[in-house]
Amino acid sequence: MTSPAVTVRGLPGPPPLPALGNLPDLLRDGRPHRRLEDWCDRYGLTYQITTPAGPAVVTADPLLVDHIMRERPRLFRRDQQITRIIEEVGVHGVFTAEGDRWRRARRITSQGLNPAHLAGYFPALVTGAQRLARRWAPGGSVAVLPDLRRYTLDVTFALATGHDLNSLEQPKGRLATLLPMLLPAINRRMSVPVPYWRWVRLPADRRLATMLSELDSLIRIRTVSARERVAAGATPATVLESLVATPDGEEPFTQAELFGNVLTMLLAGEDTTASAVAWALHHLAADLPAQRRVRAEAVVALGDGSPIRAAEVRGLALAGAAVREALRLHPVASLTVVEAAEETELPGGDGPPLRVGPGTPIWTLMTYGSRRDSRRFPDPGRFRPDRWLDPVTVRQGDLRHLPFGAGPRACPGRGLAMLEATLLVALIVRDFDLAPDPASRPRERVAFTVSPAGLRVRLTRR
Repeated sequence: MTSPAVTVRGLPGPPPLPALGNLPDLLRDGRPHRRLEDWCDRYGLTYQITTPAGPAVVTADPLLVDHIMRERPRLFRRDQQITRIIEEVGVHGVFTAEGDRWRRARRITSQGLNPAHLAGYFPALVTGAQRLARRWAPGGSVAVLPDLRRYTLDVTFALATGHDLNSLEQPKGRLATLLPMLLPAINRRMSVPVPYWRWVRLPADRRLATMLSELDSLIRIRTVSARERVAAGATPATVLESLVATPDGEEPFTQAELFGNVLTMLLAGEDTTASAVAWALHHLAADLPAQRRVRAEAVVALGDGSPIRAAEVRGLALAGAAVREALRLHPVASLTVVEAAEETELPGGDGPPLRVGPGTPIWTLMTYGSRRDSRRFPDPGRFRPDRWLDPVTVRQGDLRHLPFGAGPRACPGRGLAMLEATLLVALIVRDFDLAPDPASRPRERVAFTVSPAGLRVRLTRR
């Protein structure tokens, strides 16, 4: 006999404060994702929290997460409050779109990021890695994340628009200086209970507006070039060219949509890949046997200074495993917030089903199980890249480790992100000896995505 459904108010959860709910507790140590996981340990895989906007469901139950991801966008959509904040800064792209607008943007951006195109992007990855190696050639103690962000920014911008920012060699360039403020600005706006910027602009909001205006001007210039190439019969070589190459009978993207989709790619590609590589280098610096194995594999697969081809990345299984393990221990995007599009029931897992009304926020913890389930992930607190070489672990961990999401709205750039991160880790370990920096005190910091702060690695050129 099926148990009657429970409502959100019937779930356990941490006691809220008047008006502010659980927001102060979430923000107290600057790591809300870890606080949500701690509450999961205390209140169960599915519980409720209270925000200034009202109650929300939090779940790390693999069955519920799988159901929600598979039923997007039919029954669940991105949280509308978060969508409004993101779209207010100009991100009108595949990340926030719903319905037919999402299907069209998803199809075209996926074409630009499919495996057939990745080989064409490979020269930009190698060029960026060579610039990074030259920048780090003096060695010593290096705060790796800022330079890794410049690398991923250069690569992502080149793949999106065909324009080479070269912020690695020109770190004081205008956009190279301004673009990194985008994610922190979005996170700041998501963390305050009142949308003050709609009435009053603080200095940070004015700097954000300046950055968006300058970026829009550059993308307009690149759009003209993209249209000319496509009109001349050229095969689209960038995401922007794929977006302007509208099939017959389809309405072309507006300039705002073109801008929004390029901005979406920058949002998704800059911080996430850089953080994953930074954490992988941090752990490999402390694990000399693993570092030596990754280096030996890289020398065999990539050679020792000869030109690199895209097909050779298939031989970098250990480097790829190190990246996956870094993402498991330090997920860059461990949380996805959606809301019910209509009244629906969520499967109950070990308990009764859960009935949620339209607009109810649901916070899904995408990687919680991979750091708690010691049966599927033995010794889950340790850095063990070899676990990702075992196909059984990969298969069993699917619903407990979803760093790129799942279902129809899984990240379309996940293949590019893994290619980029795997190649970069392999090249850095091939060319440098890594060692821990005793002064390094890395900690997780949330700025929309989760990135390492205070992370330093000692590098010695080989």
